[in-house]
Amino acid sequence: MALQGTLKDFSITEIIQLIGQQLKTGVLKIQRGKNLVEISFVDGMIVHVYSNYRGKKDLIGEILVKAQLITEEQLERVLRIQKETLKYLGEILVELGLLTKEDIQKVISTQIYETIYDLFWWEDGTFSFDLKLVESYKKIPFALSTEHVLLNILRMVDEWAEIEKKISSPHMVFRKSSPPEGKAMDLLSPQSLRERLTSEQELIYQLVDGTRTVQEIIDRSLLGKFNASEILVNLMEMGLIEPVGIRTPSLMKKVRSINFREALAFTYYGAFLAFLFILLIYFKPSFLRLFWDSKIERVNIEVPSFYVHRAQMDRIQNALEVYYLENGAYPQSLEELVSSRLLERRDLYYQKGMLYHYEIKEGKYLLKH
Repeated sequence: MALQGTLKDFSITEIIQLIGQQLKTGVLKIQRGKNLVEISFVDGMIVHVYSNYRGKKDLIGEILVKAQLITEEQLERVLRIQKETLKYLGEILVELGLLTKEDIQKVISTQIYETIYDLFWWEDGTFSFDLKLVESYKKIPFALSTEHVLLNILRMVDEWAEIEKKISSPHMVFRKSSPPEGKAMDLLSPQSLRERLTSEQELIYQLVDGTRTVQEIIDRSLLGKFNASEILVNLMEMGLIEPVGIRTPSLMKKVRSINFREALAFTYYGAFLAFLFILLIYFKPSFLRLFWDSKIERVNIEVPSFYVHRAQMDRIQNALEVYYLENGAYPQSLEELVSSRLLERRDLYYQKGMLYHYEIKEGKYLLKH
């Protein structure tokens, strides 16, 4: 199957959905400039992802160290074994008894979701699918359904804006709430919490201690940015946790995150521009007199309506794809997206009182204003 083109011709949803439906085995490569993402499929199931731009935060070893499941020393030992045996790092960790298969599966799943989630924001780029054998984990069975992945990611795209309103910074800190007056303490007992919360909610709740930031909770939970943040919002709405403030990173953490080679290049570049600016001010060449004597009047700038409509159209299209994945067909009217709680009624209007035009033709939809 020769499959290649641009993201302007086919969306990420359409490409992944096609490979999944055709039960193909191979590697899908998506490239935008120097950024490259590779998604490996076996019989239409996603088994692995790779990206060349996410850096250390996307490496299994680094993720596990941040989650405090292994130490730096243990990671170095495992990397030495990997270099000698060429085995997957996750399999070595399981063989040594440092982690369980479930831990490794959770990390791989998080990698897949967060990498493909990034792709949903790429408006341009090229893609190609190569039919070839794909080597997957031998001792850790792992595969994700494309339909399941797409359904969850479209939900992530649709709901992230609301989550971000309540968790505005990865440096926010939450603490466990005290029971309201007149309520018994047994509402917060381990037994009661197990009955009220899912296993993932209980995990996040236990990680909330009044000192950890949202980012630290995300790292420790292995659930990924969206899932961990969504659970924090749920716990807050249930009255079990409350925000206490923002803890900014320490100076040492900020220093560690700096790429000094890049910083040095920017420093030289900035110094050169500053020197050039001083020379221009000092000598005041004749061609700049126009600028010295000119006056700048203040004007009001509004966001072009084109970009507002484009963002709203994207939101409706995402909701349509979620509806399609859930029901196997597109809705007969946009009102069904509102009744399915995929959109709010105001999302259906591009101007006050003006509805988007929507119709179904041969199983496909037409959306315009």
